[in-house]
Amino acid sequence: MTAIERASAGLDRACLILAKLALGGMVLAVLLQIVARYVFDYPFIWTEELARYLMVWAGLLGATCAFRRNLDPVILRVPADAARVRIVITSIVLAATVLIFLGPILYHAFYGSNGTLARGFLMRAANRTSPGLGLNMALVSSIVPICCTILLIHLAARVVKGPTEQDQE
Repeated sequence: MTAIERASAGLDRACLILAKLALGGMVLAVLLQIVARYVFDYPFIWTEELARYLMVWAGLLGATCAFRRNLDPVILRVPADAARVRIVITSIVLAATVLIFLGPILYHAFYGSNGTLARGFLMRAANRTSPGLGLNMALVSSIVPICCTILLIHLAARVVKGPTEQDQE
């Protein structure tokens, strides 16, 4: 196992744990909101916001886990007994597609359309605060470049590993 494959596996374990914690936290926040609203007739203003942010984090972290396990949606599955050339071309198209999709997202997370840091997604988010929790929105939004980076590491590990039967299922 190469270093990039070990890094991918370690990140996958961490993402899975964090996604599970985020889902559990989301459930607890919603339950707290239900109890506060219907039992005590005093709903909290921050529970819905917390559940929403945890849902975003859980979803994006879970997406990285799905990608690593080849459970993400695909348009075409290549059979395991396909010609080697077809399997390689499919892997190249997958890598190109992921790079074309994630490249601009990762770039614009830091740089704005005019190429300055001040206009990037995270810097604009840093200038805002969530109304209920008072969190800096850059903290909430930071999951976007984090997940893009993790997906690129998973892609690199997949490329280094080469196409396997699991990729073709």
